[in-house]
Amino acid sequence: MKESLKLINSFLYSFVVAFSSLHYIFLLPLIIVLFMERESFFQIIKKLVLLNTFILVLVFFVYFQNSSEAFSLLIRTNLILLFNITLFYKSKGYDIVRGLDSLSFPPKIVSVFYFTLSLITFLTKDFKETKNTLKARGFVSNTSIFTYQTYGNIFGMIFIKELKKSEDMKLSMKARGFKDRIFFINSNKIILFEKVLSCTIIVVLLKVGYELFN
Repeated sequence: MKESLKLINSFLYSFVVAFSSLHYIFLLPLIIVLFMERESFFQIIKKLVLLNTFILVLVFFVYFQNSSEAFSLLIRTNLILLFNITLFYKSKGYDIVRGLDSLSFPPKIVSVFYFTLSLITFLTKDFKETKNTLKARGFVSNTSIFTYQTYGNIFGMIFIKELKKSEDMKLSMKARGFKDRIFFINSNKIILFEKVLSCTIIVVLLKVGYELFN
């Protein structure tokens, strides 16, 4: 329930900000989530700044065609990004998969997300271990042929390992009688801030809807 509520809030806020006129009321949900994650504020801003390096390139090209649209794009994108980064800052990928399951997404889609995330986790872990091994052996990255060969061997080795792990996972699930559905233990506890956030987003929706039809 908790994870599904986050996904719903994320979708509603992103949809409203993206497709309606900019309004100061959009800051209210943002202030709430930032207050919830106030201890990680600077880390969140750091992530936002990093993502803005890509957004600014797009805004730069739009600016020469329509400066007001470029400004609107920059504001909307940052509102949506900051809200979602903050909302899911402490969430792990499996929380999102659990949320999809709570929202009654087809079991096959949930399973695909789950296994994809599992393999990405394995891939990340193997890459970090290999990187630490190279560092321990005194490997220094440069523009030599040896460096390119080393990276080529590493990526090839990791790719083969992941293929083997995916096959092992397939055989393991098959042996356990897997029938396209993964069962999750969902948390039904919703904290006060989450209730306030949901109510605030509903108020934003009502405000936008009222202005749209009046």
